[in-house]
Formats: sequence, C-alpha cells, structure tokens
Amino acid sequence: MAMLKAAGTPTHGNDSAVDDRPLPIDMAVARRVAEAKRIAASEACRAAGIPDGSGWLTELVRPEFDSYQEFIAELRNDADPDHVRLIPELCAEILGDDARTDRTLIGDQRTGAPFFHHGDLVVKGHLDVVAPFVVTGSLTVEGCLADCGPESVVAIGGDVTAHAVHTDGEMSVGGDIEAEVVYGYYNDRTLQAGTIRARLVIEDEHCTIATVEADTHFDLDDYQQGYGDGVQEHLRELLVDQVFSNEEDEDEEQLDRTLLFARLRGGEAVFRANHATAR
Repeated sequence: MAMLKAAGTPTHGNDSAVDDRPLPIDMAVARRVAEAKRIAASEACRAAGIPDGSGWLTELVRPEFDSYQEFIAELRNDADPDHVRLIPELCAEILGDDARTDRTLIGDQRTGAPFFHHGDLVVKGHLDVVAPFVVTGSLTVEGCLADCGPESVVAIGGDVTAHAVHTDGEMSVGGDIEAEVVYGYYNDRTLQAGTIRARLVIEDEHCTIATVEADTHFDLDDYQQGYGDGVQEHLRELLVDQVFSNEEDEDEEQLDRTLLFARLRGGEAVFRANHATAR
C-alpha cells in the first residue's frame, strides 16, 4: 500500500504517490477571505435572529501557518461539524480557481499526515484516512473509503463516489455520496452530506445529517446497535452468510462490519445473488 503524502506543488497526470512538499498558504489572503465570510455569516445570523457564532473564522486564521497541511492539521482540535463543512470552501476561495488541478493516484493509499488537495482527486484503489484530509473538489475512490476517528477529520467540497464508505470519524461532504454500502459507526462524530445514494446505509450509533436514498436504510432508531426489531432478519435476507459472526456471549450471529468490509475490500460479493444487481 502506498503512503498518501501531503499535496505539494500542483501537477497534472497520474501519480502513485503525492508530492510531499507542503503547499504554502498566504495568511494575508486567508485572513481577508475569512473576514469576508465572517461578515456574511454574521449578517445572516442577525437576519435570522439566531446567535452569531461566526467569530470562529477569525480565530481560525489568527495563527501564522506555513502551509495548508499545517492549517488543516488544526481540525484535530476543532471538529465541530458546522466548522468542518466550511473548510474546503474557505481554502478554495483563498487559492482561487486558477490553482485547481485534477489528480489521479494509482493503488491503495493511506494518509499518515494531514492531506490537502485543491481540485478533484481520484484514487484507483482503497483510501484509508488516518489524519485530517481536505479536498476542495470531488473525491472518487474506486475501492473503499475509510476514516479513523478521532485522528481523522474528512472534509470534501464536492461529491464522494466510492465502492463503499466506512466512517467512525468526522466526515463532511459538500455534495452527495454514492456507494454500494455506507456504514457510520461510533457516536462521537457525524457524517454530513447532501444526499447519500447507496444500496445499504447503516447508522450504527453514528449521526447522519443527509437525505438518504437507499434500497435499505437503518437509521439510529432502527438499527439500535444491530438489536433493532427485525434488523438482523432483514440483513440475513440481503447479505451473504460470510459477513455474520457471533460474540462468545451471543446465541445468534449478527452482521460483523469487519467481515463486511473485508469482503468489500477484497472485491467479493456481499449481497445475495437475488439482491446483487448493481445500482
């Protein structure tokens, strides 16, 4: 598996690993853009008669950061969903349209350091995110996309397309998510998107803020950590036997998300033959 490094000087074409040189940030421009956005947000709050929380934008750009990677690393300290969703837009405005590039990465990738890219990103493999990760455009992952909270904070400005998505961290998508399976796990973070389109969406103690268009959707109230009424029976009809296991103290096998994603990553079928038609 290749190590996905922090994006540096923009280039075009296909790469097996990203240039690891930091991308410099102009803090004077960053402060001008942040102040303009703060004023707009403040006026919107006043017009709506709601508390004004826009001051966080000023605080965000107060320090002197040398690069976008250093800037987004601060997301580890501020994973407020309302803040995270604005980061790609803020960075895009600071850099401008002329700096946008499209990039394709070949092979499985794993982030070990804060990653930033201005433009669209394609990963021809699996993508594992273990650090703050910001893409101002759209993200396409031909394999599975997985994050790792609390180390990861994922903020995508455009759409996300992947074979499957597993999130237990803070993940914000400005556009839509399209995948075969979308699984949110753990209750301290959220998954935000415009619309999630998938064959199977499971909210396993993980708040999802999105419109969901799915063949099968178990929300927080339905799933209840897998113990919701009729949940396992429905999953048994939908998914192959190999994705179920039982704990030592359990009489009945239940869906095992580790087994589920192992098969998805291995390119093996997870839906039963009578449910195997791709979207």
